[in-house]
Amino acid sequence: MRGTITATGIILVALAGYALSCAIRPFRDCWLCEGKGHHRSKRKRKLSRPCRWCSSTGKRLRYGRRLWNRARRVHRDAGVAR
Repeated sequence: MRGTITATGIILVALAGYALSCAIRPFRDCWLCEGKGHHRSKRKRKLSRPCRWCSSTGKRLRYGRRLWNRARRVHRDAGVAR
């Protein structure tokens, strides 16, 4: 019983830390272009084409922040329907 409470506490602290980090830094580097905004050509040393995943910005919204934004949108829309 005591181990379950400890494990639950550790998980809650980790989730709170991730939520705080998503609030402070909502964007992360794009995983495909590695934050550069363009893909490198395999044969040439120059930048070849814009990244379609991040729209050439090099940044993507983190999953936790995306989930938070969606929950806020659902809550806001539920209040309007009254």
